[in-house]
Amino acid sequence: MSQVYFAKVKSIQSADTLVLSSKSGKERTLSLAYLQAPRLQANEKYAFESRELLRKLLVGKQIKFWIIYKTNNGREFGDISTPLFSSLIEYILSNGAAKLRDNANAFDEADEFEKFQIAQEKAKSENIGIWDSTVRPIKVIDRPTSDQISASVTTPVDAIVEKVISGDRILVRLILSLSTQSVIPVLVAGVKAPRSSSQEEDGEPLGDEAKKFVEDKLAGQSIKISLIGESSNGSLIAKISHPAGNISEKILAEGFAEVSDWQSTIIGAKGMSILRKHEKDARSAGKNLWKGHVTSSATCQLSGDSTVKVGNLLHAIISRIISADTIVLRLKDDSEITVQLASIRGPRASDSIQASFVPIAKEFLRKKLIGKNVTATVESIREANEQFDERAMVTIRTVSGANIGEELVSQGYATVIRYRKGEQRPDYWDLLIECETFAINNKKGMHGKPIPAEKIVDASENAARAKPYLFSFQNRTSISGVVEHVISGNRFKIVIPKEGVKLTLVLGGLSNPGSRDDEFSLKALDLANKKFYQREINFEIYGADRVGSFIGNIFAPGSKDPFQTTLLKDGLVETHERSLAQTKFGNQLSAAENEAKSKKIGIWVNYDPSKDVEQVTNQISELKIEKKYVDAKVCEILSDGTIAIQIQNEESKKLKSFMEKFRSAASTFTSVKSTPKRGELVAAKLSDNGKYYRAKVRSINKSTNKAEVQHVDYGTIESVPIAELKSIPSEFSLTSYKSQSHICQLSLIRIPPPSQEEYRQEAIYYLEDTLLDKQVVACITFEHPTSDVEFDVEIYDSETISKDPSRTVNKDFVKAGWGLVKKNRLHPLESLLTSERVALLQLEEEAKKKHIGCWEFGDIEGDEEF
Repeated sequence: MSQVYFAKVKSIQSADTLVLSSKSGKERTLSLAYLQAPRLQANEKYAFESRELLRKLLVGKQIKFWIIYKTNNGREFGDISTPLFSSLIEYILSNGAAKLRDNANAFDEADEFEKFQIAQEKAKSENIGIWDSTVRPIKVIDRPTSDQISASVTTPVDAIVEKVISGDRILVRLILSLSTQSVIPVLVAGVKAPRSSSQEEDGEPLGDEAKKFVEDKLAGQSIKISLIGESSNGSLIAKISHPAGNISEKILAEGFAEVSDWQSTIIGAKGMSILRKHEKDARSAGKNLWKGHVTSSATCQLSGDSTVKVGNLLHAIISRIISADTIVLRLKDDSEITVQLASIRGPRASDSIQASFVPIAKEFLRKKLIGKNVTATVESIREANEQFDERAMVTIRTVSGANIGEELVSQGYATVIRYRKGEQRPDYWDLLIECETFAINNKKGMHGKPIPAEKIVDASENAARAKPYLFSFQNRTSISGVVEHVISGNRFKIVIPKEGVKLTLVLGGLSNPGSRDDEFSLKALDLANKKFYQREINFEIYGADRVGSFIGNIFAPGSKDPFQTTLLKDGLVETHERSLAQTKFGNQLSAAENEAKSKKIGIWVNYDPSKDVEQVTNQISELKIEKKYVDAKVCEILSDGTIAIQIQNEESKKLKSFMEKFRSAASTFTSVKSTPKRGELVAAKLSDNGKYYRAKVRSINKSTNKAEVQHVDYGTIESVPIAELKSIPSEFSLTSYKSQSHICQLSLIRIPPPSQEEYRQEAIYYLEDTLLDKQVVACITFEHPTSDVEFDVEIYDSETISKDPSRTVNKDFVKAGWGLVKKNRLHPLESLLTSERVALLQLEEEAKKKHIGCWEFGDIEGDEEF
């Protein structure tokens, strides 16, 4: 007997030809001596059945074999034995799987040839195998029908792996029925392996190793296949089931392939997440393709020395929604970090289709998250570059475990980022793809029809715009809104979504803070942000200031106390005596401030009670010594009853020549380059004569592209197109020549309230007739009664002062029934003008009795506080 060799059967080509492999992996093709089997490639009768006999019996098994003879071209012929039989040749012949060659008796080496003939004759006599006349060739089709493909998804098809082409592509024989088969190449679902070598070209690194790995697992094996989809070039994608496990998972786990992203929607999120886990494990272990791959350990800087790194799980509160994909988290140590949602991108204002969804998506996220406890898993760190800051890319989950990114994508308020090859993505990326597909199919959000942008009216754009809203707001006990922005600790931008209105709310009863950058202003701002930024709140309004901001109170959800009490108790702000009298919470706010004073906290850390008395005493002294008379010209009567005067002195004498020089140079002034800011000095035309004057911007009306300005040398207030405003050179600035008009209030007097519009206008007409463009003597009682008024004055007519020094325009105004004497909300220094106030009250009482002026039908004050 010839030398005996040991090997493993790798595959069966036909009933007379086997592919063997040694322990070293070297392959060897062995043909069985003397036999001729039907050819499978030619689809000869009984070819499949005979091949199957050997495949089921021997593939993957250890065998003994020996060589009986060789041909001149080196082809080896021999026999095989196993514990089941001593000769495979005899076994095949006895089962009718092949027949002896016609020239088989020519080989003298065949000592056992007679035995083979007996086995063949036995099969013939029993009419089995190739000798069965009823056997018909199997029908082989090029491709399964669409119905067969669809049915395989729920009922996998039996198949045989004919050949492994590469790590992600195999040739399979589909057993569609007893009489029908299809031999086709398929893609292994969910994976992309490197290209293996071929006769034409070398393979990619690890391509041959990936192929061998799959060969060792599947070559010649029976499997079940679900044809779940196809590639763009028509190749079918196969989900392979095998008793030994899922080959897609195994090749990924060994690092011989990576996940194929484009198959995500075909395989589904659940299946893809399993595959991604195996890929991630292989990456972490540095297996094969991932050898030398470094798992990201990037960090992102927080405030101070704190950092976060990839893999961190952060427990936080949502502090701010910047956009649909960018969020500010407040961590347990009270530090904040701006993060971006991993793998998704919110709508962009620069995209004409997406732009209208920017505020909608942001609002969706705000309602879902603001102020809520969440967990944030750091998936990666985006490095800083010229366009973007360094940023942690995170997955945010709510307390219930919901991934907020999935909800955004499902609603069509975000799209999924497609990664480049080799970039790592979250395990749930495929679920995002599913959510996006759902949103597209159902035309959700950005995938549907564009919607018109919501129009929001700014009720605080200027005083004129605020006026009609004030009465409505004052008559409502509580208004619901959302804090859009916190300007300072006592000033808020609030949106009322249901009404399409936004406004600026100033907290009543408080003094304006000093510098916004001082310690306590910043603390007040931080506290206000924590409690109210982007939160839904209730507020009330009882007044408005000269620039259109509303005055009122703001309440946290469930609280009956205004936020001012918290600021005052913490010593972060102080009360304003005059505005304190206007709010119904005056006593409560005073008590809160006194509590902070007694504890000496915040701004009161160095508080000395004795200085309060000293301050009032000083004010009284100052009032007495600073009361002074000046010659003046009244240059404007304003709509709220204040007046503008030009003090006649050496400076005012220069005004005429200054204005001549200014107007001659105005033609060379350049237009303002951008929308000017409030308080900015510009050159503006006066509507009466079309000439340019120096003016300060009071407010901007974006809807009309106009600016409300006040001419600083004449006091006139007008609304002019922004396009007509010009920049002023430094030689004409206020430092070169001071403002010549001064805004004054008539001491102790107000005009009729806005609710009495006709009387209010008549009062303005009276002042215009009496004072406008007239030379007067102004008695300045004290300065800066409010932030917008420079002087509190008593006005004397220049012609009558010498005849009757006690007669003032203030008194005449009250006597004529157009001026109303203040009853409360007095400035501390106004309360010291006792004799003047008594005289005015007597005149007012006489006017009421005579029913003149605004008193013609009785008392108009009602519930108004004067």
